[in-house]
Amino acid sequence: MKKVIFLFLLALSVQFSFAQSLPDYSSIKLEEKADYNSTANNAALQAANYLFSTPFEKQNMDRLKSMQYIIRWMTGTPDYSFTLDEQATKFAKKNDDLLGLYMAAMTKYVLENNADTKDQNKIKLNAVKIIITYSRDAKNNIKINSELKKAIDADDKGQLPEYLKL
Repeated sequence: MKKVIFLFLLALSVQFSFAQSLPDYSSIKLEEKADYNSTANNAALQAANYLFSTPFEKQNMDRLKSMQYIIRWMTGTPDYSFTLDEQATKFAKKNDDLLGLYMAAMTKYVLENNADTKDQNKIKLNAVKIIITYSRDAKNNIKINSELKKAIDADDKGQLPEYLKL
């Protein structure tokens, strides 16, 4: 019996050790330039990584809070600029969830690739690649619409830059 209890507690502790803990986004002030520091940037990257490491669920409050934080961070950061053009986001038409993931993908890419932060084409291309990778995994619950399917097909053929008109 002790062995069963020990194994149960071990399995439970392993499960909790892998659970992601998210920052308290509401405690991170984003009001002036000085607020957009490494803490704010790390929280934005953590939010983006969370979104791409968990399956999409519309009612998941952690996903919603992470997305809200990313939007707040993106609209105020003085260090990065983001372009939401029609070509790169056409797969997200009529799907706010995909548009939100695209914004999270841009955030993830610029924070992980500081050398490319001024190259909007690289940001767009790699953000779409992140979306494609996430969407391909069925467990992530992304409904692949016709435009996203075209982007996936273009990526499969090595023609994603042409599809995005970069």
